[in-house]
Amino acid sequence: QRLTFAFRTVLVREPDDGELGILRSIHNERRADYDGDEKSAAALIERSGEPAPEELDTTDFATWTCVANVLLNLDETLTRE
Repeated sequence: QRLTFAFRTVLVREPDDGELGILRSIHNERRADYDGDEKSAAALIERSGEPAPEELDTTDFATWTCVANVLLNLDETLTRE
């Protein structure tokens, strides 16, 4: 549900099954990376210049930061024709 919400918020349309699958894969890969390396998750958050909200887990926050980065850098997001 979060992936669909994020996609709709950025692109103002529903994701198709393929797009949702790719986002799910990215989320799962990043989550696995940060689960094993909390220092990397903390470093990513530190580079953002903003503190992570206290109620969020560092790993979760870093994972969703990566997903948001992917969505915000899609050609469809950057180019409206």
